[in-house]
Amino acid sequence: MKQLAFQADWRHAALVVAVAAALGITGCGKKAIPPAPAASPAATTAPATTSAASPEHVDTDAELLTKAKTAENEKRLYAPAGNNAIEYYLQLRARNPNDETVKSALTDLFPYAMIATEQNLKKGDEPGRQEAARIFALLERVDANAPSLPRLRTMMQKQAADELKQQQDAAKKAQADLEKKAAADKAAADAKAKQQQEQAAAAAASPAATAHASPAAPVHVEPKPAPTPPPQQVAAPPPTPAAPPPEPPKPKRAPGSLPPVVSSVQPEYPRAALRDGVSGEVTVSFTVGADGSVTGASIVKADPKRVFDAAALDAIRKWKFEAPGEPVSGTRTFVFNPGN
Repeated sequence: MKQLAFQADWRHAALVVAVAAALGITGCGKKAIPPAPAASPAATTAPATTSAASPEHVDTDAELLTKAKTAENEKRLYAPAGNNAIEYYLQLRARNPNDETVKSALTDLFPYAMIATEQNLKKGDEPGRQEAARIFALLERVDANAPSLPRLRTMMQKQAADELKQQQDAAKKAQADLEKKAAADKAAADAKAKQQQEQAAAAAASPAATAHASPAAPVHVEPKPAPTPPPQQVAAPPPTPAAPPPEPPKPKRAPGSLPPVVSSVQPEYPRAALRDGVSGEVTVSFTVGADGSVTGASIVKADPKRVFDAAALDAIRKWKFEAPGEPVSGTRTFVFNPGN
């Protein structure tokens, strides 16, 4: 409306200038020139409607009001951006700050935009937060001092802070997972390298370990005496048969040494260790009872620990020695090598 009034004032001034120029010419030439007929309203507004179009069309107040009403009827109260009732009314208010109709319309639309802001915030996703921020900006333009805006602003700030914390927590968790995986990979690599070193050391030391291991004492079998040739037949009366020679004495056992082994059992290789190719050795301490049975078996040394212990103890308990007549203590070392 102001634009129309401005155009009319401008055209009136132009008409007055034209009449004054005509009167001046008439005074100089001494010839009366009839005044130009007054332009009709249609003629006055014709140049505005028929002139070349400007690069960007600017809506008149009437056009903006029509667009605002249409947007209200079509429920485009605050969206989409650039084509909604609130934005059209805000443009009208910028041109006509005291227009009560525009003020009333913005007041009526304010609650709908506020509810839409809350609904978008409750979605909890990024598109919802962006849409809430856009509508909130419209609310601030409508009434920056509205009592409901601080509450909405607090909700938006809290949600933004929560989102930031979630992102930081996710980043920390991802970093912790990477570090945990790296540590696990390193531990697995170290364990594999150690196992390979142990296998190589066991393979290299196997002949020496076997040589130094306490061998099972062989069972001594006393040789039978050679038969005595029959005495030569003489005319003399047959001699009295000679008594059989006494059995040679058994070799004396050194004090504290183990008696000879009568029977022995080799320990079973644990399946898990055999499957994984684990080698090692176990030294067992035990007591040979007076009757030659094994009692009081225990582990003196095991490498690795608790892998071959049970197999070694189970085997030594089944060994049988010659009866020493008194308890004797000793040790045996069992070597476990998957290659043997």
